[in-house]
Amino acid sequence: MPSTNSHLPPTSVFGHRLWLNRLLVQQPLLSDVLLLLLWLGLWRVSALMEYAPHASVWFPPAGVSFAAFLLLGLRAIPSVAISCMLATFWEATLYQSDTSSAQLIMIGCLFAFAHIVPYYAAASLLRVFVHNDEQKLPRMILAFMIIGPLASLSAAYCIQVALHITGAITDESHLLWLPLWIGDLIGIIVLTPLAIGLISRIYPTSGIWLSEVGLRQTPGSIYTFLVKLLLALVLSSLIMVAAARLDIRELAFAIFFIGIAQMWIVYTETPLRSAVSIALLSGLTAILVKWLDLGEDALIYQFSMSVLAASTYFGLLIPVLASNNERLQQIAYKDPLTKVLSRQHFFHLAQQEVQRANFYQQPVCIAVFDIDHFKAINDTYGHSAGDGALKFLTAEIDQRLGPAELLGRFGGDEFMLLLPATSLAQAQSKLSTIFSEVSQLELGQLELSLRCSVGVTEVKPEDSLIRAFERADCLLFTAKKQGRNQVVASNQLKIDAEASRS
Repeated sequence: MPSTNSHLPPTSVFGHRLWLNRLLVQQPLLSDVLLLLLWLGLWRVSALMEYAPHASVWFPPAGVSFAAFLLLGLRAIPSVAISCMLATFWEATLYQSDTSSAQLIMIGCLFAFAHIVPYYAAASLLRVFVHNDEQKLPRMILAFMIIGPLASLSAAYCIQVALHITGAITDESHLLWLPLWIGDLIGIIVLTPLAIGLISRIYPTSGIWLSEVGLRQTPGSIYTFLVKLLLALVLSSLIMVAAARLDIRELAFAIFFIGIAQMWIVYTETPLRSAVSIALLSGLTAILVKWLDLGEDALIYQFSMSVLAASTYFGLLIPVLASNNERLQQIAYKDPLTKVLSRQHFFHLAQQEVQRANFYQQPVCIAVFDIDHFKAINDTYGHSAGDGALKFLTAEIDQRLGPAELLGRFGGDEFMLLLPATSLAQAQSKLSTIFSEVSQLELGQLELSLRCSVGVTEVKPEDSLIRAFERADCLLFTAKKQGRNQVVASNQLKIDAEASRS
């Protein structure tokens, strides 16, 4: 028989992922090595996009460092520092530099310091800012778009100072910080979201707090997304090839039209797919700048990548803010427990119906009801049972109402009904039938039936809605005095003092 060793990794994709996560949690050094390899790999990619000494179209390791410090804090410093040191020696080997090992160590240490300090400080600031904010996603994106550029600017200036100290640049290169800043800036704002995703896989226990920022969305067809992405990539390539082949510098500005295709993706696809698309578009742009020898226009393409990334992140807020707005409307319009109309929204809609009824000279009635002996239900069965009774009652009544009739909760166990195009006699008959049917139903396993007292009155043209409501409320009190479990109707405009309540 084949071995059934439980320590062997499972064969399913999901099982492999669980096994890998478990391995990374048990072997933290392996995670650190993977982070180091990720950083070095992207550093080598940026070197291939170098259009001037020490200046690349973009610098992806900046995004990896920022994301690592954001997720891991101090734990990421050794991997990033070693990566900076190895990159220094690697570059010296590639360019066959005659710099001594001692000098390379000093250059590597200064580079690591200039790279780590600004990004660690910025990531720490962003993390504290997000943790102390209830509206995480909108404020996080805004803070990221402010802190990220400032961090890359600080890092660029510090690296220029480090290069000057080590003699790698002269005083004639005093503006080197500008291309360094743009390259780091692109690396941060373009790659940080994807880097967060990758590092979260490498360190399975990191970044849990990011799950609360609100970036959740069900993905659609992958083929539709690939078509949109391919269209954006082809359009970008055609614009850059035309700018290079036709030798018309103004064509470089046409790259900004890629924003239309990218916004199409942002508004119709998931946040993850939007991040993937902006990373691929930026990567293609950087590659074509190098391949098509568009270094003179590198700043234009870099600026377009920055604008595209910023537009993407702010575009992500649209569905989130729309969802939040919809949720707030639900809170304002619906009673949270029973899902019937809230008091304010009921009166708002009822006032419109009364005005319409008066215009067409149609009758309209308002009713107020509550559950008889509701306090006893709470005291005997508990408040959870009481909440269940309210939900059960409103659901049953709502099923028996017409599409134009309104049901709202005034408070506690007291509810309101508006019956348009219904005379008082019709309203009393209909309500008697509804509440008679409901009283014959049992509430779940409690073997408890719900009986209600109801007051109903017609809203006369000379009435105000509030006055009619108060009259119906007084009639409800009359129904209770007369023995409960009944519908009391009246059209009188004045309620005698014995029936009224303070």
